[in-house]
Amino acid sequence: MAGLRERKHAETRQRISDEATRLFERHGFENVTLAQVAAASGVSVKTVTNYFGAKDDLFFDAEPAVLDHLVTTVRGLPPAAATAALRPLALDGPLLAMPFRWATVDAAAWEGMRVWAQCEHDSPALTVRRAALTQSWRGPLAEATGSLPWAALATGVLALRHGVAQSGMLAHHPPRRVAQDVRTAVGAALDALERGFA
Repeated sequence: MAGLRERKHAETRQRISDEATRLFERHGFENVTLAQVAAASGVSVKTVTNYFGAKDDLFFDAEPAVLDHLVTTVRGLPPAAATAALRPLALDGPLLAMPFRWATVDAAAWEGMRVWAQCEHDSPALTVRRAALTQSWRGPLAEATGSLPWAALATGVLALRHGVAQSGMLAHHPPRRVAQDVRTAVGAALDALERGFA
């Protein structure tokens, strides 16, 4: 019985997230209310806030999984080795926590990512939340590696990566071009981080 209940909770949560994503992409984050998300999902506003504390939590729904993946990747590694482990996550694909390579990005997926990036860029609230969210990763990454200086610099590299990728998407550059820009800028930052902790 508990398994069925958990599955229903997961399905409801996913439905709310999916409907919110569609609404944000169609109307922009600032123009969507929790009541609209609830109506589109077939649930009450209270149910939405039980699953997601605030509207921006709906937008950044995937970020806890990204942080978990980053922490798992670097846990127990000294800084130089942690940098080496972080490198493929930061450079090999458009998404940090998914094995999704630049070369496999099709036009539909890229347009979806571009629309999402535009939605974030157009919202002052989401821009501020993105910066705070990235900085909040410093503590867990420091705990995982035992190095606060490394974690502070690594979060800077991840913020750089987000900025370079987002700028390329918003400029309507193709994935190959954005991949090259990320590899150049973020690769150089990772090189410096690796040298600094060698």
